[in-house]
Amino acid sequence: MKLQNSRKTDLLLLAVYFFLYLLLIPVLLAFAAESSAFFEKNSMAVYGLSGLLTLLIFFGVKRKMLREDFSKFRERLGKNLRVVILAQLIIFLCNIPINLTLLHFGIQNQNQNMLGGLAEGGYLWFLVFLALFFAPVVEELVFRNILFNRIYGKSPVLAYLVSILSFSLLHGAAALRSGKPKDMLAILSYVPLAFFLCRLYATRKSMAFPIALHFLNNSIAVVLLLLLKSAAGV
Repeated sequence: MKLQNSRKTDLLLLAVYFFLYLLLIPVLLAFAAESSAFFEKNSMAVYGLSGLLTLLIFFGVKRKMLREDFSKFRERLGKNLRVVILAQLIIFLCNIPINLTLLHFGIQNQNQNMLGGLAEGGYLWFLVFLALFFAPVVEELVFRNILFNRIYGKSPVLAYLVSILSFSLLHGAAALRSGKPKDMLAILSYVPLAFFLCRLYATRKSMAFPIALHFLNNSIAVVLLLLLKSAAGV
């Protein structure tokens, strides 16, 4: 795995994602919504716009590498897709005992509940954007191409730990916002996915593989979520 950008560039991208997109913009929008009817009514649209801008920034910086990786991915499309689908199947099998255990102890996945709330609240467009476009590209560039890639040369084990834990904890943060810290244990359901995202990147040395796997995983989740909501008459 090659480092495509300078350390300074990657640090700036991490700052854009963690401090600007995840922290500063939500805080500013919360304050703005309290004092402005416009922001109160359109906060989701503004946050969606900030997500689109973040996506464009990442793509602009990493576009050469992404084009090269996906060009090679398409050369052996059938075989590469089988690798991604097999990884998704193993993730599904790994998650069966994990999810049954979480269900037994009454632990809810607040991240999935939050996404379900977007669909119920009339923000299906935002759900689709987050799950199928933003997360597969931006999160993979952050947690695999930058964090995992830069640590891997020094310590592969540490690279796996940092990437898997940070990715899983991010998806468990909704439990803290919901006031149910016990539900943070739902991050266990993200560990198999995070592991295979790292593993595919480490073995295939191409961002096309983790992005494709992340897209497939989220596509299945979105379809199942919409089917469940439809069956429930929501």
